[in-house]
Amino acid sequence: MSQMPMLIAVLMCCLLAAIVAPVQLFGDPLFVSGVLVTLVNSALAWTIPWESLPSRKLYLLVPGIGLLSAALCAIGAYTWLSGVSLLIAFPVFWFAWSGLVPRLTLCLSFVVPLAATWLQLWHSDQLMEPGMFAKPLLIPLSILALATSTVIVEQNTALAESQLRTTLDSSRHQEHLLNAVLNAANIGVVVVDRNGNDVFMNDIQRFQHRHATPSENEDPNESQLLVRAVSMAYETLPRLLDSEERPVKRAIGQEEFTDELFAMGPLNDPMYLSISARSFFDEDGEYDGAVVMFKNITPLIEASRTKSRFLANVGHELRTPLTSILGYLELLEEDPELGESQHQSVEVLSRNAERMLRMVNDLLTAAAVHQQVNITAIDLGAVIHSQVQSMLPRAASAGIKLVEGSLCHEPVLGDALRLGQVVDNLVSNALKYTDAGGSVMVEMNCSSKEISLTVSDTGHGMSAEDLKGLFTRFFRTDAARRSGLPGVGLGLAISHELVEAHGGQITAESELGTGTRMTVTLPRKSPNDHQHSPAENVERPQASPGLR
Repeated sequence: MSQMPMLIAVLMCCLLAAIVAPVQLFGDPLFVSGVLVTLVNSALAWTIPWESLPSRKLYLLVPGIGLLSAALCAIGAYTWLSGVSLLIAFPVFWFAWSGLVPRLTLCLSFVVPLAATWLQLWHSDQLMEPGMFAKPLLIPLSILALATSTVIVEQNTALAESQLRTTLDSSRHQEHLLNAVLNAANIGVVVVDRNGNDVFMNDIQRFQHRHATPSENEDPNESQLLVRAVSMAYETLPRLLDSEERPVKRAIGQEEFTDELFAMGPLNDPMYLSISARSFFDEDGEYDGAVVMFKNITPLIEASRTKSRFLANVGHELRTPLTSILGYLELLEEDPELGESQHQSVEVLSRNAERMLRMVNDLLTAAAVHQQVNITAIDLGAVIHSQVQSMLPRAASAGIKLVEGSLCHEPVLGDALRLGQVVDNLVSNALKYTDAGGSVMVEMNCSSKEISLTVSDTGHGMSAEDLKGLFTRFFRTDAARRSGLPGVGLGLAISHELVEAHGGQITAESELGTGTRMTVTLPRKSPNDHQHSPAENVERPQASPGLR
């Protein structure tokens, strides 16, 4: 292709020669030789496999032969055609743009056209006077200027390409490094630009992307991937998400979210992913794209299911014999033939069996996928009073003063059984960790917007570090484990879930050695706000650590 301009120019010279002086020009051996050399050189340029040659410089043979053919044409046509010596510019430009021999190029760009012009004078039999040698210098100088400019441009271009190649290599290195870091973190990452086009996807996400690819579509876009929502029971819903509901599409719309759970892949083999998205902006504060992170938590989901099944199975297996034991113990307590010491022994057995039954019920509650709340109009103050009264014998036997403060007896919406369970857990916990001689206070505060229940004790208290995990399932403080007091660490966690199921919140304040203050705050609702049936079952999802 680089030889093509030279060939076309020589053919045009032949056409002009055929018009101007065909006999003289085509009878000149130098002109004819130049044309023939150009034709042979062009044939070589098209036929020789230059890419397979051992050295790149060998292809400069073509412009080298072109200099010879151009000089021959220029010398032979001097008398009849002017300006033919400009053909020398074609191979000179080729030499200059190659960038291989810049100094030789500059030398040839002046010497060859100068020699050709002087040989033109000699071939035309003109009188060789000193002034005749200076007249044709304009063409060699012009070709030298062309060669010089071309060499400079080529060197600048080569420098720019070298810098660009270095930058590209550095960018590729950074991409490989980033990909290695992200793959080591075991998190899938997708980066999209402001127009929603993918600009980066690491290997882990490519694997997860393939898992979500439909069998009938080998190259799906985001809206065609198998992406589904997940129920509160961690079951994959059959319906595929609409385009606007999908995480990447939401991220493109500048929506940010954290640890939202989705299922990707076939319905019978879902991959559960915790997905987060963050937007990023350019220097002017304009939206520039988003990063979407996909963390595979399928093993955690399976472990949670296994744990729930285990707790449910163990709880059911234990509750049946315990219920039977308690039934027979009640019959023994009513037996008039038992002596005083025997009655005391049976009471001890009953208390411990009931404690075990409460623990089993806590395990069953913890294993439940949903916390079921039966919303009715209740007297919360009466519920609290009943629970406190049932705790008085236990407090008295432990030498602890259980005080019932002011209570509100206004009708509110709630589940009497579940809220009673919350009160029982909080008061039992306070009595358990308060020494003899201490006190526990239970009171209510009713404002126009909310109702709060406070259980305060003068017990052992907790550190700030213990307070962080207080409402986590199976959490027990180091002091509680060392004390040998019974418990599995479920009471406060279940209470927290039940309070949240009522739309409220539970908080704790404590310091080591100064006691603990537990506060349950519920939104104030009157029975007139309840637009449903008098006894409605409302299922609330359990809290799932790390997922929202």
